[in-house]
Amino acid sequence: MLIASTEYTLASINIATDLMTSGFLWLLLLGSFGGLLAGLLGVGGGMLFIPVITSYLHQYDISSAEMVKFTLANSIALVFMSGVSGTFRQIKMGTWQWKQSLTIGIPGAISNYFMTQAIQDGDWYQKDIFQGVFLGFLGLSILNMIFGKSKSPLPKNGKGNPQIKEQSTPYQFSLIQDWPSMLVGIFAGTIVALSGLGGGIIMVPLFLIILKKSMHSATALSLSIVPILSISALIKYISITPAHQVSSYQTGYLLWIMLIPMLLGVIFFSSLGQKIATKVPVVWLRVIFALLSAFILVKTLLELYS
Repeated sequence: MLIASTEYTLASINIATDLMTSGFLWLLLLGSFGGLLAGLLGVGGGMLFIPVITSYLHQYDISSAEMVKFTLANSIALVFMSGVSGTFRQIKMGTWQWKQSLTIGIPGAISNYFMTQAIQDGDWYQKDIFQGVFLGFLGLSILNMIFGKSKSPLPKNGKGNPQIKEQSTPYQFSLIQDWPSMLVGIFAGTIVALSGLGGGIIMVPLFLIILKKSMHSATALSLSIVPILSISALIKYISITPAHQVSSYQTGYLLWIMLIPMLLGVIFFSSLGQKIATKVPVVWLRVIFALLSAFILVKTLLELYS
């Protein structure tokens, strides 16, 4: 009994030591920033997580195809948690649009599953292809945020939440009316599988254009759909045994030595970002989104051609 207890204590100390020596505080900071952006912009935080994960994985000797799978798996795990955290806040505030989230999210989860399966079935999805896909969607998001138009902000109610008036009319599912929204979900689910982004990078602009929502409501709806889109891929990556075992603290393609500090940051800061978003002018949300996308685009280009 004493020996088992001692072994458990030593194992716990080893895990804590490994976490600290793997840049725990730095990963915690980046996870917090990603979670804040997820709540603020409704993009899941993947645009920040991808470069961080890619840089972290460079210390391991793994193939290009496996590098992509590890990157996608861990980014999707972080994106999932940021969406869950934001959704809990919406439930608490009574602003969760669960019927519309499911209408868009379920078709997206199905498309996500099949695209993830296609990636897992072979080595066709190499790092250069992945980076090209990632860069393409970043470029589209920058153009949209600079040149796109959004619905004028709605008058705020007494609590200062601009989403309330849009939700005054109960949502009713209609296949005829909702098929464009379902197509957005299918498209977003495919993007999550291919890029590791939360899908918000395409959902937010399309919600502005197709659903005629305000920027604040579009980001909130996008964030609540992210967990639905990503759950099937996350389960897939957990259940598969990778070609490379790179860490003792690994479940499938998930690397807990990296994920734990980032997840802690995401959990605590995603809801904070969503709270701040209701008080930030739409123009500033656009500027933050575009500048961050541009920075990461340039960084990824430099890595690609270096």
